[in-house]
Amino acid sequence: MTTANTKPTFLYAEDDLDDYEALKDALEQITDKYELAHAKNGSEVISYLEGEKGPIPCLIVLDLNMPIMDGKETLLWLKETEAFREIPTMIFTTSSREEDIKLCQSHNCTFFRKPTLYRDLLHVVQIMLQMCGESKG
Repeated sequence: MTTANTKPTFLYAEDDLDDYEALKDALEQITDKYELAHAKNGSEVISYLEGEKGPIPCLIVLDLNMPIMDGKETLLWLKETEAFREIPTMIFTTSSREEDIKLCQSHNCTFFRKPTLYRDLLHVVQIMLQMCGESKG
């Protein structure tokens, strides 16, 4: 199997399909050079990574509030698992709780609140692209 044509992939763990679709639309508006893989919870993130269901993502984006395994548990698992701890990780949530921000900071993770405006979502996607090594311009 060849992987020469495989696009870099974001893995987005999000149980709200509308939020997933909004991020997917924003990414597609900016570039077609990336794929967006979807997991509905942290357990699916682990299955994706351990099951080698796709390329290792260049970025893992986690919602905090998900069923089965939430974003906090998933972040801790990622950072405790040697094979995946170096993958850039972003918490992307509606939460603005100080302890959530501190948890993210203490695990070398980027924290963003989900924006209400689409143009702000486009800005966050640009940051995600930078985290994946995409240069501007």
